[in-house]
Amino acid sequence: MHSLSHGHNLPFPDRLVINGHGWNGSTFTVDQGNTYRLRISNVGLTTSINMRIQGHKMKLVEVEGSHTIQNTYSSLDIHLGQTYSVLITADQPPKDYYIVVSTRFHQKGIHHHHCNSSL
Repeated sequence: MHSLSHGHNLPFPDRLVINGHGWNGSTFTVDQGNTYRLRISNVGLTTSINMRIQGHKMKLVEVEGSHTIQNTYSSLDIHLGQTYSVLITADQPPKDYYIVVSTRFHQKGIHHHHCNSSL
């Protein structure tokens, strides 16, 4: 807070967190053929993020608590303070897939790879 009160910028974040875990955090195990809802929030202060799930599409069903036109995306940009709900179907062959989250619109970037089991 000392930096902000003196007119200085916040430092660039040095990590991203998924479910409270860093890059080598927990995994998500899913059942083949089931559809899962993920709620994605960017609670950061300075950085937009991009999220994608290896080999899977995300159907956007909610933005900021309101239903939306349901479009399907291979990746989503989540800007400061935004919250999305997406549906993911485990419709690929069972194996480990990565959830990839990276910073957007910065020359300096942070990449977070989170391994999913059988998504």
